[in-house]
Amino acid sequence: MAVVIWMACTAAALTFFLFSRKKRWLEELHVKLNESFHEVDLFMKKRVEVHAKWAEKVAAYDLDAQGILAEMMVLRDRFDHMPIEEKVLLCKKLDKLSDQMIASAEHCPRLRTSASYIRLHAQAESLVAEMPNACCAYNTQAKQLNEALRRFPANITAGLAGFEPKELFSHPEKKSAAV
Repeated sequence: MAVVIWMACTAAALTFFLFSRKKRWLEELHVKLNESFHEVDLFMKKRVEVHAKWAEKVAAYDLDAQGILAEMMVLRDRFDHMPIEEKVLLCKKLDKLSDQMIASAEHCPRLRTSASYIRLHAQAESLVAEMPNACCAYNTQAKQLNEALRRFPANITAGLAGFEPKELFSHPEKKSAAV
């Protein structure tokens, strides 16, 4: 009976040891992921600021674009307090708002020919073009973490410790360059 208890305790200790090592490893991957997001965060901050100024310009010329301006102001105000996951999804939202602002400019010739509109549009486009370079490190770390979360025994540890797969940045410019 003592041998069975000893074996059970040994198995429990070994399981706990492996669990704690995997959890620590996953935490280290998560920390690296957050560190790699810093550069992306700086680009995102610039992009949100440029889009907010661009939305102000569009709304000044096109009263139908007031909704775009309101949405941009909410995003700008909330940006500093957004978690990383929400900031990753923010790229898609900004792309949608960009399309709406461009469509608004198509209906308003004075806006389309405005020097400040052209300058802000060019700034926004250049930031979008630079974004894939900033996202590479984050995507690499996120893929590494996601791959680790799919493998045994890390998947069990991740489930118990509350780790979840991370979203990746995706940009049409990066995909078309690869084709």
